[in-house]
Amino acid sequence: MLGFAGCTIHPADSAPPLTGPSGLARSLTVTAAPDNITADGSQATITVSLRDSNGDPASGIPLRLSMTVGGSAVDFGSLSSRSVYTDSTGKAVVAYYSPVLTGFFAGTPAKEVWVEVEAVGGNYETTVPQHATLKVTPPPVPVLGVDAPIAAVTYLPSSPKVGDNLIFDATGSQPAAGHTIVSYFWDFGDGRPNDEHGDDASHAYAAAGQYTMVLGVTDEAGHSASTFKTIIVSK
Repeated sequence: MLGFAGCTIHPADSAPPLTGPSGLARSLTVTAAPDNITADGSQATITVSLRDSNGDPASGIPLRLSMTVGGSAVDFGSLSSRSVYTDSTGKAVVAYYSPVLTGFFAGTPAKEVWVEVEAVGGNYETTVPQHATLKVTPPPVPVLGVDAPIAAVTYLPSSPKVGDNLIFDATGSQPAAGHTIVSYFWDFGDGRPNDEHGDDASHAYAAAGQYTMVLGVTDEAGHSASTFKTIIVSK
C-alpha cells in the first residue's frame, strides 16, 4: 500500500520545483483540499496560484489540467473544467469529483490521483508543471451473508507487457448452495470501457503501470461478491 503524505504540492517531473518568485523564475503551486476523500462522488477543491518572475500575481494566464494515476494518464473521477484562466489574484479554482464506485470495488487499494496543472500562455509555457495529490479510497468491505457467492479469477500471462492480450478466467467463482451466478462485472483498472459480461474476459493494456483489476459476481437472488488482482504491466 502506498503511503500518502499530507502535503499536496509536488513537482510533476524530475526537475527541481519552483518554490517561489525570483528574478529568473516563475512560481506555480497547486493544492487540493481535502486531499483524502472517498470514491462516492465526494468533492475536493483544486487551487492553483501563479506568480510572475517579480513575485506578482499573473492574471489572465490559461492553464491546462489533466489526471494521472500510477504514472498513467487515466481519468479517475472528473474535473469541473480542464481549461481555466488565472484571475486578478493569479489564482484559479477547479473542483475534482471522485468516481462513485460500487460495492464490487470494496476493499481494493486506494488510488493516488495526481491533478496536474501546466501554464500554456505566452512566456509562461516554460513554467514547470505542478500537481496536487489526492488519496481516493474505495467503499469499505461489507459483511457478507451466508448466501453470498465467492468471486475468484486468474489471468495469463502472469507478467504481461504493453499490448499483450491477457486472458482472464472467472470459472472458479462459486455460488452459495442452491444459488446460481447470473452476471459478472469486469473492470480492468485503466479507465477504458469494456463489454465483458461472462465468466471469461480478455484485455490488453496500452501503457505500462500498476493496475487494479476487479471482478464482481452476482447470483439470481441479487447476492454479490468481488475480488481483485494487482496487475503490473511492463514496457
